[in-house]
Amino acid sequence: MAATTYRSRLIMLYTALTFLIFLVLVSVFYVDETRRIGALTDNLLVEIAKEKMLEFQENPNKYSPNEVIEIFGKSYFKVVRSETGTVLKSFAVKDDDPYLRPEFLQEVKQQGSIFKTVSSNDGNVRLLFMATDEANVFQVALPLSIQEELLKNARYLYYALISVSAMLSFLVGWALSGRAVKPVIRITEDMHAFAEKEKKGRLDIKDKGVEFSNLALVFNSVLERVERFMENQRQFTADISHEIRSPLTAIKGNIEVTLRRQRTAEDYEETMQNSLAEINRIIHLINNMLFLSKVDTGGMEVHSVDFSISRLLERIVESKKYMIREKGLEIDTDWGELVYFGDEVLISRLFMNLLDNAISYTPAGGQISVAAEKVTGGINIAFQDSGVGIASREIERIFGRFYRIRKNLSMHESGSGLGLYLCRWIAKAHGGSIKVVSEVHRGSTFTVFLPFN
Repeated sequence: MAATTYRSRLIMLYTALTFLIFLVLVSVFYVDETRRIGALTDNLLVEIAKEKMLEFQENPNKYSPNEVIEIFGKSYFKVVRSETGTVLKSFAVKDDDPYLRPEFLQEVKQQGSIFKTVSSNDGNVRLLFMATDEANVFQVALPLSIQEELLKNARYLYYALISVSAMLSFLVGWALSGRAVKPVIRITEDMHAFAEKEKKGRLDIKDKGVEFSNLALVFNSVLERVERFMENQRQFTADISHEIRSPLTAIKGNIEVTLRRQRTAEDYEETMQNSLAEINRIIHLINNMLFLSKVDTGGMEVHSVDFSISRLLERIVESKKYMIREKGLEIDTDWGELVYFGDEVLISRLFMNLLDNAISYTPAGGQISVAAEKVTGGINIAFQDSGVGIASREIERIFGRFYRIRKNLSMHESGSGLGLYLCRWIAKAHGGSIKVVSEVHRGSTFTVFLPFN
């Protein structure tokens, strides 16, 4: 089946609808005209009959039997004497026709008048039988040749108007379809220009109606997302190249230095441990990147179940006890029995990232606390540390991709810069939020709010 364009379908639709409207109007006009033409003869017969009846009533003996009467200069009628009275009969109709029978004439007297159409030597004839009184019936006749000619002309006019309507319908359909698809063509051309980078900016067709304005808003939203995605991709490529290059360079340097001369077993072990740490950093970065890829493509789904926030926090804190002791930190915990409906795996990752940050950015001898409590509409979970803190100008920036809060601090950074970005995404995926209150050299408090769904 051949493909058709949207405009061709619109042309067919508009043409069909317009032609249907024209057809109805022309048909109504034709029916009305034929009705009026048909009524002309009948009305004229009535007038003639009334005139003859009046003459007869004034002078019953005016017409003698079988006298020919001329109307319009032609001999159409003659007077016939019958048992039931005087009948003005059509000249061309035979005397033995059924309309002279007493029973029919009696029917005319009962109804007052009857119209009939008969065939004669001169063509079709319209008859009117009208009773004058109890004794007399007038028959008036007129040929239908003029009426038939008018009806034939009306039919020709009807067919001509139908043909003209078909052509006009196509022209109207062509014009209306062109006007209807013009904004679509403009949007298509603009989108092609955007795709070929020949044009920048956004679509603007507000003068074409609400529908196309809304369509332009959708396309502008898509364009904005594409541009943002492309920018993220460029930034992503640059950041991932830098992030992976750094640990690989460190591994390569450690191995090269170690291989320059003979080393002790302890030296080789140290090199292996350093290399393992950098490899773990790469693996952590790749895992975050895979998670981020699922977030960007919509492949990350939230699988909610009922679980205990309390036991989840206990497991996370217990898993980090070794790191906390090794760094000489103190940790306080405070929570009751809290049950939540959400994705336990994602929320576990959220809490793990926040606790890792607290441990990483708190110097030896510092204090960490994790507290959770039920509040109106949900649960608040707070991670507080006495670490380096965050400058006020960086508070919102820390949730951006690959942004590190240590960039302006002369300290070693081992994170990927994605942890807080993913933390905020996980919180929002559950309808919640994450806020931070911090002061440089005094520590930070990250508070997660998870609403009850």
